[in-house]
Amino acid sequence: MNEKGERLMDQDGTAPGTTNEDESVDGSGSHEMDHVAMTGNHARDEDHAGHDRHEGHSVAMFRDKFWLSLLLTVPVLIWSPDIETWFGYSAPSFPGSEFIPALFGTIIFFYGGAVFLRGARGELAQRQPGMMTLISMAIVVAFVVS
Repeated sequence: MNEKGERLMDQDGTAPGTTNEDESVDGSGSHEMDHVAMTGNHARDEDHAGHDRHEGHSVAMFRDKFWLSLLLTVPVLIWSPDIETWFGYSAPSFPGSEFIPALFGTIIFFYGGAVFLRGARGELAQRQPGMMTLISMAIVVAFVVS
């Protein structure tokens, strides 16, 4: 890619390091690709230092959010009218118990989904939608529909 983010093409209209469909890169019939050549050493490009799209994300953070969100899901399932109907039971009833699924579901959405929503906002601001945008669309649609 050049400085403007445009994909560079060889004279034959293919990306560098690739070939037309009947040819191979090394002439052996193999379709091995030089990914470093295709990315233009982007991974080692010092001009992009500090622009890590996964900055602030750690496995521990995702793991902790997952487990707490899973724990908060239990009351949603127990007091869900659909689940009660499917399994033929009646959850304990008390004043406000009908709001448990909505309340806990909203907490789960914002607590567990905030990292995806922030990531999508960043991707869309850069006009480069990616996985965070896809996940955000999925969780927003699920939240609105529920």
